[in-house]
Amino acid sequence: MKKYIILGVVGVAIAAGIFVALRGPSVAVVVTKPQRMTVQAYVAEDAKTRLAYEYVVDMPVSGTLERIQFEVGDDVEKGQIVARVDPYDLQQRIQQGEAQIAQRKAQITGVDVAKPKTEDLDSAKLRVEEMVHGLEISRKALTVTTLNYDEARREFERAKGLLEAGAASASYLDEREMRYKGLAEERAQRSIEIERAQQALDQARLAEQRLVGSVDDNEYQRDVIQAEIAALDAELGMLREDLAKAEIKAPVSGPILEKFIENRRVLVEGQELLRIGDMDSIEIECDVLSEEISAVAPGNKVLIHGKALLGRSLEGTVKRIYPSGFKKISALGVEQQRVKTLIDFENSAAKLRPGTSVDVQIVTQEAPGALAVPDRAVFREGEGWAVFVVEGGRARLRKVEVGVRNENWAEIKSGLELGDTIASELSNDLKEDVRVSPLS
Repeated sequence: MKKYIILGVVGVAIAAGIFVALRGPSVAVVVTKPQRMTVQAYVAEDAKTRLAYEYVVDMPVSGTLERIQFEVGDDVEKGQIVARVDPYDLQQRIQQGEAQIAQRKAQITGVDVAKPKTEDLDSAKLRVEEMVHGLEISRKALTVTTLNYDEARREFERAKGLLEAGAASASYLDEREMRYKGLAEERAQRSIEIERAQQALDQARLAEQRLVGSVDDNEYQRDVIQAEIAALDAELGMLREDLAKAEIKAPVSGPILEKFIENRRVLVEGQELLRIGDMDSIEIECDVLSEEISAVAPGNKVLIHGKALLGRSLEGTVKRIYPSGFKKISALGVEQQRVKTLIDFENSAAKLRPGTSVDVQIVTQEAPGALAVPDRAVFREGEGWAVFVVEGGRARLRKVEVGVRNENWAEIKSGLELGDTIASELSNDLKEDVRVSPLS
């Protein structure tokens, strides 16, 4: 009896071994189930912010600029005073103009009883000649100064070349630069002197005309005085406008990007002072590979990420795509053809500054509410796509139709159901009908 029991046990063991051998070893595989989500296809690029608009603040009138207190990087508000022109000269000219108008009005009352004397005419003529002579002297002085300035500029440029070639010292360059800049200021002052001399000549001629005309016709003299008053009024109006411009205000709110003038100096109208960025015009610039740009269009949604956002995400839209590409060397030294693309976004909360690095994903396709699986679970099968479905403890190859994809997820348009279990990690051991051990 004992002999039969032993034989039975051995038989069962042999049968179990044969059963295990026939089944084969199992393959451990990570499994997952399809889920509903929005799947997006996108072009991912590194990018940076920039200002679309920058404004240069210049001298509104000729005069002495007081020292600008702001520095590069300071933020200013629209309408804030950023620089001042010394108003003293304009104030004096306004007072002089007001006094001249008062004088002309007083002359009108006596125009009918007081005719000009010969010495008055001679004095007026002499005054005009003096003004003409003074204007000629000022013009000659400007010519000489301009010649000296041009020579100094050439010497300065030559000195820079000599310094770069090692044929001159830095002090030699500094001397030439100091002379060049000094003559530039002198030339500006000469221009102001010519303007004033011309104004004085015009007034002297008007005075002479008034005297000559009033010799035989007192009414004509009255008209001349009225014309003088009108001219002085017009000039006074311009001077008052210039005085109002002496306080130079920021055209936009934003940071000071560049400061052209440091110290108090005499400058001519139009001289550049500051460059201010318009923070409301901030945008993102990225360079898209030419082979990917065909999928991008203005208006496409853009997802914005990066360390500068401190874990937050922003959305933007493609604003403009440049019409032509350019060559760019990648970080790996590969020459690439890229196309510059601009992205518009709302910066009021993030407050990103120009030149900030960000990561962008330009959405080219979107499938909301799609049945999706991890992209690594999908593989090529012939000319189509397939996944491994786990059924009855075995891997079953199932062909699927794939839609929108990205590096993480793939839309499954047909071939799977929501409750199916699939292998999310592929391996060489995973084949059709192989026994699997699912891992979650």
